[in-house]
Amino acid sequence: MTGKERVRAALEHRPGDRTAITFDAEKEVYAALKQRFGVETKEALFDRLHVDTWLVGPGPGTKPERPRAEGESMWGFRTRTVEYVGGSYGELCYSPLAGKDELSDIRQHAWPGPEELSFAGMPAEIAAHQERAIIGHFTWGAYFLATYIRGMENLLLDLALRKDYAACLFETIADCSQAYLEKMLKEGGAGLDIVYMADDYCSQLGPMFSPECFKEFVAPYLRRMVETAHRHDKKFLLHCCGAVRPLLPQIIAAGVDMLEPIQVRAAGMEPEGLKRDFGRDLCFYGGVDLQEILRSSEPERVADEVRRLIDILGRDGGYVLGPGHTYIQVDAPVENIVTMYETADQYRPWKN
Repeated sequence: MTGKERVRAALEHRPGDRTAITFDAEKEVYAALKQRFGVETKEALFDRLHVDTWLVGPGPGTKPERPRAEGESMWGFRTRTVEYVGGSYGELCYSPLAGKDELSDIRQHAWPGPEELSFAGMPAEIAAHQERAIIGHFTWGAYFLATYIRGMENLLLDLALRKDYAACLFETIADCSQAYLEKMLKEGGAGLDIVYMADDYCSQLGPMFSPECFKEFVAPYLRRMVETAHRHDKKFLLHCCGAVRPLLPQIIAAGVDMLEPIQVRAAGMEPEGLKRDFGRDLCFYGGVDLQEILRSSEPERVADEVRRLIDILGRDGGYVLGPGHTYIQVDAPVENIVTMYETADQYRPWKN
């Protein structure tokens, strides 16, 4: 089977010749793996890791009307580069709507227009990787973006004390995001298999807000975006780290097809319970624990965990194996990463 066929089988909840596999990592991990295998390209690395997916996204559009500060995104928030052992991250340092509590502040903010992003380069990249399942991302979800634009503390207070403000903010951001989704599907969507959106609502202990808040503020725009993807015959992959289980009934009701990253150490995210209670409705995507298994275990334990996840989540299809956080971190030994992917390729208890 091709990678595209394996992922399609997983989405259709039927076994393939082996479990489908996905990969992403911090740039330093990419470099270490390329060195390990003696390869230079992303394509060659994915071949060595037996990866069945390929992620495509937008490039910059027209030049913004106003100059931007260092580290400023098109949404107006800013990040600064912070060094850590082995690499660096962009850390949030400025939220443009923090402390601005009037609805007029939302309306007066310089929101990005559709022209800010271009998807014109997608068709050529998609055509070059048709053997893999093509996943297209357009921008983050409205809640995720709001935590950067408004600031997490301000936003959570809005959900409790300034509901009209929260509603206006989510609606405004979601309208911008919807425009990018529709532009992606128009300019580069013909070869896409899956639409991807990241929208982190949870800590490892539980959601950051109640299911009632999710129903009021998040479900409407999530449902609209899923319906847009489905109208174009694309599946919808939602990223949400942490303990998302209490929100899964609403996520399923919104029509989401796949859930990433399946952080199995978070509360309520035991694979057995997820497969039992939600496996008929969701394709699980991820699952391999980064905090303990991949970071600090011996390769033998990594292999055991990969086999365990395939036995549980991969039974009767419905599983794409990958990291339990979108990006494998730099503290994961290269040997463990290689073991993870070699085991996933070789362990084949469910065959079509």
